[in-house]
Amino acid sequence: MNAARRTRAAALVGGLVFCVSWIFRFNTPEGSFAGLTDDHFFYLIRGWQILLGDLPVRDFADQGAPAYYYVAAAVQTVFGRGTLSEFTYSVTVLSAAATLTYWLGLRASGSVLYGLLGAAFQIVLEPRAYNYPKLAVYAVAVPLLWRFIDRPTAWPRFWLAVITAAAFLLRHDHGAFVALAFAALLLIHRELSLFDRCRHAIVYAALVTALLGPYLLFIQMNGGVGEYFEEASAWAARDRERAPVVWPGLFEYPDGRSTVPDNATPARAVAAIQDNAVAFLYYVEIALPLFAAVVLAFARDACRRSWPHASIKMAVVIVLGVALDAGFLRSPLKARLADPSVPLSILIAWLCVAVPALRREESWRPAWLRWRRPIGGVVSVAALGLAFVLTLATTAGLPDHLDSAGMTLADLPRRPFETAGRMATRLRTEWDLSTWKDRTDRPDLMTLSMYLDACTSPEARVFVQPYIPQVLGLARRGFAGGHPDMRPGFFNSPTAQLRTVARLWRQHVPVAIMESGLEYQHFRQSFPIVTAYLDEQYQLVGTHGFDGNRFAIQLFARKDAFSTTRFALLDWPCYG
Repeated sequence: MNAARRTRAAALVGGLVFCVSWIFRFNTPEGSFAGLTDDHFFYLIRGWQILLGDLPVRDFADQGAPAYYYVAAAVQTVFGRGTLSEFTYSVTVLSAAATLTYWLGLRASGSVLYGLLGAAFQIVLEPRAYNYPKLAVYAVAVPLLWRFIDRPTAWPRFWLAVITAAAFLLRHDHGAFVALAFAALLLIHRELSLFDRCRHAIVYAALVTALLGPYLLFIQMNGGVGEYFEEASAWAARDRERAPVVWPGLFEYPDGRSTVPDNATPARAVAAIQDNAVAFLYYVEIALPLFAAVVLAFARDACRRSWPHASIKMAVVIVLGVALDAGFLRSPLKARLADPSVPLSILIAWLCVAVPALRREESWRPAWLRWRRPIGGVVSVAALGLAFVLTLATTAGLPDHLDSAGMTLADLPRRPFETAGRMATRLRTEWDLSTWKDRTDRPDLMTLSMYLDACTSPEARVFVQPYIPQVLGLARRGFAGGHPDMRPGFFNSPTAQLRTVARLWRQHVPVAIMESGLEYQHFRQSFPIVTAYLDEQYQLVGTHGFDGNRFAIQLFARKDAFSTTRFALLDWPCYG
């Protein structure tokens, strides 16, 4: 097959990867709130707040993802209001990232098949829809890093600065990780002199700063850059404490039951891996870049002599894999396993070529030749072990997922598209709150959204203390005070509290939704300034336990508000 045919075949396979990824992901939405999860609404309602005329930093607290909010607002403006447009956009970006990951795996391995294996790993991990930047950013950054390795000139450096700035705006740590990968590149690029490395670093930093200049100036004009990053850092640290890194047991369920009995057999060991697929995948993902680093240390030209600068390119991917493992893998693990999958998928594709190649003498660095046989044996056994565990863990539950998506062999070719049509209808229908009124499968918190929709005016803002972002999102109401939730420990400095109260004074906020019991006491202790304002302006008018009393909610209304009707499902007063 000549080069042109190989290119066309690779492009055709890439198109197939996109379609399979799109159908698989679209047909299995993970959220019970019109297809989305509460964490998706965490980002989404900040974007929808922009549609009400508010701006991040100036009018509401920005947790460090301003571009995400603007994209969310743009999607609603261009493709229509609702969760269908948001979910479709997210799935499309995830599928594009899977296609780029396939292409990167193909480049790293020289094999369409191994590129497919890498992309399949990413797809079956089912990345959460709202986490599309965690894949898209690195699927774009890696080829730009490779391009600069081949041609360390002005234009590749400029585009690296552009993706770094864009990544920073999508979420600040993405920019930091891309910058870290570029710094590692400069350190290990043997063809660059010390002067050239320093020059590239300085110019790159200047470009990134210049590209971010308007954003930083806006922050400075609305509270100050120092205060902004201090609050953002405190929020990130508190969030990490709330969801720490957990080292799961390989052979134990969360309740302590063992998955491997005393008389363990190979079949039961296989069952144990599949029963605890999340735990095994977690450790495999940690091991992959470390194992790849060992292989790269022994391999001459990364076992890809026909690929220019192969060793440097794979070293950068390894650095990125370690960084993303450290930055992304924390509780809840099941929702985050796909987050570092771009560099890990590339490493899987490359290892499929590199490990077998180590059987040949010419694939070894000269310094390791005399140790080739024992080291090669250990590496091969370790690779087989990783491949065995990875295969079992990633395919655990896959038949059920394929059946849900309508993608089993018996379903082809019609059912996947019929299922996609039903999903689109479902998301479009569930966005309409009136369709939930008589449904027995209605999520309990949906009733709270229905109350806000029926009993507050569209221009009203709602003060919400607990973390229930889906409630405001589905009610189509803006949040008050610059915060969609006010959990203790977040944005509770005196300055931040005074800013919240100032915003509340300017806004029409007929009701406030608070937790009760110990959570309410923690709120009062953490936000004394905000509490003083609420005590002065609001009074308790209703209580209700939602979701089996998981959310014990108190409804407060302004003392000067007047109610003439009540919401029958909760027996709460309505306010225009």
